[in-house]
Amino acid sequence: MASSGIEPIQKVLIANRGEIARRIQRTCRRMGISTVAIYSDPDREAPFVKEADEAYPLSGQPPAETYLNAEKILAIADRAGADAIHPGYGFLSENAAFARAVAQRSAERVASGRPPLRFVGPHPEAIARMGSKSEARALMQANGIPTIPGYYEPEASPQVLQAAAEKIGYPILLKAAAGGGGKGMRIVHKPDEFLEAFQAAQREALNAFGSGELLLERYFPRARHIEVQLLGDKHGHLLHLYERECSLQRRYQKIFEESPAPTLPPEDRQRLTDTAVQIGRLLSYDNAGTVEFLYVGPGEFYFLEVNTRLQVEHPVTEAILGLDLVEWQLRIAAGEALPFQQETLQPAGHAIEVRLYAEDPAANFQPSTGRILLWQVPDLPYLRVDSGVETSSEVSPFYDPLLAKIIVHAPTRLEALQRMTYALSHLTCLGLRHNLTFLKLLCRDADVRAGTYDTTFLSRREDLSKQLGTGVDPDTQAAWLVGLTLWRLMQASTSAPLPPDFPPGWRNLPDPPLPYGWQIDNQTVLVSYQPLGHRRYACQVATQKGEATLLHATPQEITYEWQQRRRHLQIAISSADTHLHWVHEAGVGYGEVRLLPRFPETEGSYLERGRYTAPMPGQVLQVLVKPGDIVSPGQLLIIFVSMKMENRITAAEAGQVEAVFVSEGQTIDAGTELLKIQPASES
Repeated sequence: MASSGIEPIQKVLIANRGEIARRIQRTCRRMGISTVAIYSDPDREAPFVKEADEAYPLSGQPPAETYLNAEKILAIADRAGADAIHPGYGFLSENAAFARAVAQRSAERVASGRPPLRFVGPHPEAIARMGSKSEARALMQANGIPTIPGYYEPEASPQVLQAAAEKIGYPILLKAAAGGGGKGMRIVHKPDEFLEAFQAAQREALNAFGSGELLLERYFPRARHIEVQLLGDKHGHLLHLYERECSLQRRYQKIFEESPAPTLPPEDRQRLTDTAVQIGRLLSYDNAGTVEFLYVGPGEFYFLEVNTRLQVEHPVTEAILGLDLVEWQLRIAAGEALPFQQETLQPAGHAIEVRLYAEDPAANFQPSTGRILLWQVPDLPYLRVDSGVETSSEVSPFYDPLLAKIIVHAPTRLEALQRMTYALSHLTCLGLRHNLTFLKLLCRDADVRAGTYDTTFLSRREDLSKQLGTGVDPDTQAAWLVGLTLWRLMQASTSAPLPPDFPPGWRNLPDPPLPYGWQIDNQTVLVSYQPLGHRRYACQVATQKGEATLLHATPQEITYEWQQRRRHLQIAISSADTHLHWVHEAGVGYGEVRLLPRFPETEGSYLERGRYTAPMPGQVLQVLVKPGDIVSPGQLLIIFVSMKMENRITAAEAGQVEAVFVSEGQTIDAGTELLKIQPASES
């Protein structure tokens, strides 16, 4: 090691995937540091693999075989000659045993005359102490830091936890002791809900973290989630980088983060940041980390946990301070000291991050999978998009459904919200369902704009989901269907070209062309057209008549004029269903439009009553019925996991189980037949 104690990092193995792997690569490239990617079988063609300087397969699909396999990762680090491992977030990032294994491998290397292997994160003892919720709570209580009333005994039985819940008082929150991110968490409002909630939280925790240990806390229904970013070096310098507001959550998963926290009194901001630094000093913290608090109201807050890693929402802190946290993680791991003091760090402006997830807001935010057929990010000076995808990326059920983080920075909060709304309106993601329109609704909501929200905001605002179901207005629908019809005509003429000067759709017949039938928002609409020459068409859609002019068309877009307005649509056809068209018009919205067969089959197909199929791909966790069982409406039949979240299949009506077609542990595709129930009304 150099006499200064600094040994610059030359090559980083990124023990992660997707968006965070690409984000770390970006900083490494700027610093001149080589990157090594590792990848599972589903990620073989992912952007982070193609963009790394080197890439090595992990051979397998589930996380346990791949991104959680420490031995495979260390072996690849040795083979590639990496001198640092960055764990990103999730997977092994808060695994003290992995951090210790990296330190042990480093000692072995140095002893044999090779370069060390640095873990880009805090020392293992800090990870271990904060990885145990019970030890973290005891440490805070011993040092006068307020903690949420709760019960934190290792391996406590459900009976013991239920007795503790009675003493603390309902509602209570069951949560996984070994991890966070919303996995393995359930709110329990009354005693008769406890056992089922315990079993569900334990299953989910075991699947996500490898440990089913649970703890419980008093649940505050109208509190806020505020966290403080810390940054420390190996020379005893520790700073806070101010706070982030993370209260807009769905299923305990953050979807909207901002900094500074709105409506937070300055004196509470000071108390929160001072307390976070105090906690960091108790841990001798020496890298990037975050202290999370439950903020109940002025002057009242409680310690939640320390995330001993980089947070998903770190870009908002980078935006207001002009720092690159990944860069400083790497510099600290190499032995550098922080060159700035607390008083020199002054935030500027306001930053907001939203998370774009592959999920269907109209179906209770169920995970969505499939291939991204078109991905385009607008070029805006205030916009940053950290994504794990590109056009043609496959979104699998094995990993978290996060597609991208969308970040804006502005002088004020209201300007940031306006910029975010504009950016979301111009980002294109076609091919699967996602929450982009829902994110736009949040940015426009009066309560969000006022900053008067808490962690239960989304569960209380069912009207937001109802607004999603209204679709686009009739005039926009008509315009889209005219554009899609013209686009189909152009695609047909490309595949079977006409002589020069003949307009697409021309027919050497006296009858008018057969209209196109479309299905949009559960309505069937016909679009008739008559070529007029020079790419002009007389069109009728619903009650509207007019002349449409085709200006430009490619396999993925069309520009045209209709009803005295120029329009531009981006279009993609589903690879699994060639009748399904995905449409985006910048500044207007998204749509799914189905082309009806022009010569329909005489016999249609339908799903027989009593047959249950998987709504999405995943893995079966539990089969709770067997042939011959009598079931009642709403009874739980099958539990399966998709994208780390537990999903339930329940009985639609009373009946008797005829057959079960899947078994526990089985991997299933969307549409897989699960079981058949003979309805009671037919028996």
